[in-house]
Amino acid sequence: MGLKRLAFSLGLPWCLLCGPSYALPGQSVDDAKTWMQGHPTLQADRQEGLRVHRVDVPSRRFTFQASVFPIGGFQASGGNGVWPNQRANINVVRREEFILVDYDEPVTLERLEESLRTIYGADIYADYRRAERLNSYGIAPFSTEGDVRLGNLYAYWLEITADDSGAPAIGKFNVVLPEDVDRLQAYLQR
Repeated sequence: MGLKRLAFSLGLPWCLLCGPSYALPGQSVDDAKTWMQGHPTLQADRQEGLRVHRVDVPSRRFTFQASVFPIGGFQASGGNGVWPNQRANINVVRREEFILVDYDEPVTLERLEESLRTIYGADIYADYRRAERLNSYGIAPFSTEGDVRLGNLYAYWLEITADDSGAPAIGKFNVVLPEDVDRLQAYLQR
């Protein structure tokens, strides 16, 4: 039975098996690499592994990377050992991050959200839009604003940082396993 017929027999839309949201945190490193190579936006080559870096002009850059490590690593806050029930599994992606740097056009929240939709598809975008906001913050010296949300499927962490003139120039967006949201918040409190 082909994948398309299998998808329909399970009541799944075919696009879930071939669309842009194929490789996500919680899936294998091999699946992530294959997805990154076949994704029309990322187009990773075999040598890039889990990190794609593109430069349009020096003032515009895009980076996407998948990681087997959660934000803040596996160390518990205060250095008192590892997080309970957490062990490193270097075969499973725990988070994915994309970074937009643009000193010519502002990196707005709308631009980051559209990038999320382009990379991951409508289902993940909808989960993000419905997600509960857990934490919003601003860091004055660097003019950074951040947001942590918890959806039904994933946790989302985004930050926008302004350049010296005050224009938003750097945007980071992380898709994180929901079980790592406590670790993420502990990392942000430090």
